This record gives sequence, C-alpha cells and structure tokens, in this order.
Amino acid sequence: MNLNITGEVPNIDDVYQLTSVLLQDNENSLDNLLKASCKLFNAELGVICLLKDNKYLVQGVHSSLPYEVDFGQVANLADTFCYHATQRGEVLALPDVANSEYSHLPCCQVLKAKSYIGIPLVLDNKEVGTINFSSREVRPDGYSQAELNLLAYLNQWVSQHLNRAYYKETLHKNNLELNAKNKALQTLIEENNQLMQILVHDLKSPLSNIKMLSYLFQDFARDKDSEELISIFNKSLDYVFHLIEQMETLNNMETFSTNNYVEEFNIVDFIRANLKDFTNAAESKAIKLNFEADVQKPVINTDMNFLKRIMYNLISNAIKFSPFEKQIAVKVHQTIDGFDISIADEGPGISDGEFSKLFQKFAKLNNRPTNSESSSGLGLFIVKELLKKINGDIKVESQVNNGSTFTISLPFSVEA
Repeated sequence: MNLNITGEVPNIDDVYQLTSVLLQDNENSLDNLLKASCKLFNAELGVICLLKDNKYLVQGVHSSLPYEVDFGQVANLADTFCYHATQRGEVLALPDVANSEYSHLPCCQVLKAKSYIGIPLVLDNKEVGTINFSSREVRPDGYSQAELNLLAYLNQWVSQHLNRAYYKETLHKNNLELNAKNKALQTLIEENNQLMQILVHDLKSPLSNIKMLSYLFQDFARDKDSEELISIFNKSLDYVFHLIEQMETLNNMETFSTNNYVEEFNIVDFIRANLKDFTNAAESKAIKLNFEADVQKPVINTDMNFLKRIMYNLISNAIKFSPFEKQIAVKVHQTIDGFDISIADEGPGISDGEFSKLFQKFAKLNNRPTNSESSSGLGLFIVKELLKKINGDIKVESQVNNGSTFTISLPFSVEA
C-alpha cells in the first residue's frame, strides 16, 4: 500500500498506525481508522456518518472530547455540516467555524466545534454521507495540502469499505428473499403435482367406463354413418387416454424418483409386439410398417416399461406425421455395446431451425399431423427423459421433404 501524503510530514508513528489499520480491514476498522486519523488531523472528534431517511446514522466514531456528543440532538439534517458537504459534493473545510457561513447551524452548539473538515462518501454511486474531523480549537493556518490529500485517500478507502458491506448486506437480503420465493414456488409445484395426480387418477375410471360402452355400441351399429361416428368417438377417446398417460408419465418423472425395474427380455420380440399395437393406426392411413432385425443375440436387460413408452411415442409420431400410403421402417441393429433401434418415416422432415425445439416440453413444430390427429408436444421430451434413466441416447437425421430417422442407442444391460 502506498499512503501518499505530500506537504508537511506527519508523525511517522501515526502514519504507521494508520497504515496498519488500513491493511487489516476488519469489523473494527472504521473506529480504529478514525482514532489513528484524529492524531494526524489534530482533531478531537472523528466521525463516519450516513444520511438516510432524514436520519444521521453514525457508522464509526472516535472522540477525545471530555463530554459525550449526542448526535440525535440535531433533528434536521440541513442543520449539519455533513449535509452541506454532500450538497457541495466536495471537501468542506472550515478552519474557523465562527467566521464561516455555517456558524448559524445548530450542530455548532452540539459539537462545540471551532474547526471542521469533511468530505462526501460515495455509497452505491451516490454521495450519502461524510468522513469528517472537528476540534474545539481554531486552525489559524487552515488545513495543509497533506491533510487534504490524506482526507481524499481516507474517503476512497472508507467508501470502498462501506460499499463492500452494503453489497454484502444487499446480497444476503436478496438471497433470503430468493430462498423464500423458492420455497413458495416449491410448495406451489408440489401442490400442482398433487392436483395433477388426483386429476389423472379420477379421470381414468369414468373414461374407462365410457370406452367400454363405446365398444358395446359399436356392435349395435347398423349403418356406415353410425359406424363412422362411433369410430371418430373412439379415436378421440384413445387420444384422451394417450394424453392422460403422457401427463401421468411426465408427472411421475418430475415428482418422484422413478427407479428402473430391470428385467431380461428378447428385444426383437419386444419390438414386433409393439408394432402390432399400431396395426390399426397404420392401416387407417394405408401406411406400411416394415421391420428388420440385424441381431446375433437379442437379449437385453433394461426397464421394459420405460422402453415401451419410448417406442410408443416414436412410432406413434412416425405414423401421426406421415402422409397416407407411405412406409415406416423400424430396424434393430446389434452394436459392440448394445442395440441401435431406428424408426424412419417418409414424412415432411424437420427444418434446421426446429431441431433445437425437438425435445423441449410442449414443443410445437410447424409440421402438423396428417389425419387430424392431436399432439400434446410431450412425446419426444418424455422419450429423452426416459432414455436418460436407462443410459440410452437418441439422435435424429432429417431432411425437409425426405422424412426423418430417430435412432435410439441402448446398452446391453442397465443397473437397477
């Protein structure tokens, strides 16, 4: 540290003591700094104060006066030297208070000061107080350049010290507010998740009854119009069930720590069974489902339910966004580490600008289902999240007007 004081040379011991205080910079620094500085200024009172909400707030004080100063006696801030120093925005040096324009101020009686020097402090980029020194003795020779330089230096150091404390306190306060808001948000999320669980659970039972009745009505349909209406009704009902299942899966992923239930099964037979579930949906759009397996040992150890949900979303998307009379190719290929399963369609493809949205929750792309099917925007988000739980990965290859290929990579085995 270079304490540069030009002009008259002060007592070297006093300078050394002040330098030690500045180097320590602890919670007692302000009082100790004022004590050391009072010696250099030949002052009986040193004060660091802030003016806030029409109050005179003492941050540090050192006094060798034979009486106690009651800073609260001055009710109006405009009656203080500190106020006028901040208004001037520069050093207020009064070597002879009685012969100055400020001799009428009530603080002259409170401090009994005959000489005063103060400089505005800057806190949060605003001049909000002073560091000042006063005495009951007049300074006939005024204040030296050395004292003015020292005061400017002290002003910088104290301003930085107060700013650090201010920002530390502000940060602590903001952290407390943020923690409180986070707790409130967490409570809101938990309540929302509980509500979602109740809604999903309570919707399933009546909808299942409605679905059962719709199939009974289908048996009594006597003409094509009735069959078509019931078919449309069942299609809508199937979508509602699918949406409920998607929301239930999403809610479980976000609310609970969903552990893997690992079991061993034949990956080829598993995919064939999943494709059969889509036979009606594919035939309704004259779409041909092709399956090809390049596997030496078709055994995998993973969570079958997670993988079933993944395959369901990928295959249903391929059918949903494919035009009529197209083909969808599903292939499984054994790799060194596991299996790659690809689902390739002949749909409209995905533009480069939409790749970043693919796996976002509730993402809606420009492409629309080709047979008035509904889309929740949750499918691919759920796919990616479930793949993380079984150490899988997914990649996409697509060209506009040339279809898309989604390939998932799975390890041979996953730990439970």
